[in-house]
Amino acid sequence: MKTKNYLVLCVAVSAIVALTILFVPGLSDTIEREMLTFLSTNAR
Repeated sequence: MKTKNYLVLCVAVSAIVALTILFVPGLSDTIEREMLTFLSTNAR
């Protein structure tokens, strides 16, 4: 995968996740819980 395609993919995924967090309450709670679990597990 070329660098340009990779950057476009990263921006698209980031935008989708951000919009999901803003506009889909149930899914945003799940994403937040999973992120907090991941961060607290790896913070040791």
